[in-house]
Amino acid sequence: MSLDECMSDATPSVNETMDCPGVSPENGQQSAGRRYDMVIIGAGLAGGLAAFLGAKRGLRVLLIERQSFPRSKVCGCCLNLRAQQLLRQAGLEDGLQQLSPVHTDSMRVQYRGRAIKIPMPGGIVVTRKRMDAWLVSEAVRAGAEFCDDTTAKVLPLEIDTVENASENAVYPPYRTVAITGTGRRRESLDFETGAKGLLQREHRTSPGTLTELVSADVVLVCDGLGHPSLSQLPGFQSRPVPNSRIGLGATFAQTQKNSDYPSREILMAVAQQGYCGMVETEDQQWNLAAAVDSDFLQRCGSPLACLKEIFRSAGVSPPAELDTAGIRGTVPLTRRSSRIAGFRLLLLGDSTGYVEPFTGEGMAWAMTAATLALPLAMRGLAAPWSREIEHEFLRQMKTCVAREQGVCRALSAILSHPLLLRLTFTGASLFPLVTQQLVRRVNRLPPLLE
Repeated sequence: MSLDECMSDATPSVNETMDCPGVSPENGQQSAGRRYDMVIIGAGLAGGLAAFLGAKRGLRVLLIERQSFPRSKVCGCCLNLRAQQLLRQAGLEDGLQQLSPVHTDSMRVQYRGRAIKIPMPGGIVVTRKRMDAWLVSEAVRAGAEFCDDTTAKVLPLEIDTVENASENAVYPPYRTVAITGTGRRRESLDFETGAKGLLQREHRTSPGTLTELVSADVVLVCDGLGHPSLSQLPGFQSRPVPNSRIGLGATFAQTQKNSDYPSREILMAVAQQGYCGMVETEDQQWNLAAAVDSDFLQRCGSPLACLKEIFRSAGVSPPAELDTAGIRGTVPLTRRSSRIAGFRLLLLGDSTGYVEPFTGEGMAWAMTAATLALPLAMRGLAAPWSREIEHEFLRQMKTCVAREQGVCRALSAILSHPLLLRLTFTGASLFPLVTQQLVRRVNRLPPLLE
């Protein structure tokens, strides 16, 4: 299900509440301690940028991340022109350049020994471990509070199960989130240590694992493919598409030069059973991200064998360092989210559903969603929440994200069919201007955000 198919407000009924201190049955609402203007769940690109934008505007922001920062991420690391423009608009361009990104100007698509070189000027590469940690550090510096190694659950409300809310119904002016973690609060972050780690002052409320309730006028959910923070809201389920591919990723040292991998170029090795992208990063490593058929992965017997077979089929020698790389996998990639907006609740990034990107489009979509969500969230702070805010978010996401996702969805379908793949490869060789036009389309900043 794409974003333009998420327009229904109907959800199934729910009768469960979380067994946490402070729960009261009245209207399904829970009393809570600390109060924020905005709670953001997930510190990836969407969450980090949203936290920065909110804190910069003087909002009380709590950013929650289930992993300990800094952390690696199984995905690509390319920032296209749209992503860079969004960071520039946010006033973050100088900080981005301090990460010493690698500049790319083309992508080489390799299939059965044939290659197409697609001009893609202006791209940059930064590892997600470094990029995400930097963005969080900027949010903290702007005034956001950050808790890592902490899980979050949005608690259900009666209105979550109501298709058309009664005009006379009274609903609380906030949502409640149950957070469980070590009680650590990152009061400051110093990014000088870069990818090796973060220096921070910590405030620990008490030793051990803690569970507490916090409330927020608006909750932004940015916690990935399955958005586990919404597990108690059945109407917001995320389900994998049948035959969805599995993601594989690795970052490993570059110990020797290989003529198959020139600098400033993204390699895309394509086979019928999947594709694998690889690029050099700012710390002289290789970043590899792949999407493969699950049955092909099983037949190969291991992720390493699977990736090597894709390289071999494409006519590219696999990097020697791949043999010792730690390869990680994901749940099925392409997913459908039944809803991406609700009462005081907006979903961003991969939580909205997932379409296989190719060269950084997913990162740009995440930043686009964060940029769109902030003004709408602030409308919900200045006045009572309304369905109109939800509908406007859906409309903007359809205009600025879903249409570009259609390009990647079509490419993904082509890559799964040998005949279409051969015809497309031939067509791209004969008509390079058409390919360049598609590149410009996914790189452009939507008029709504200009």
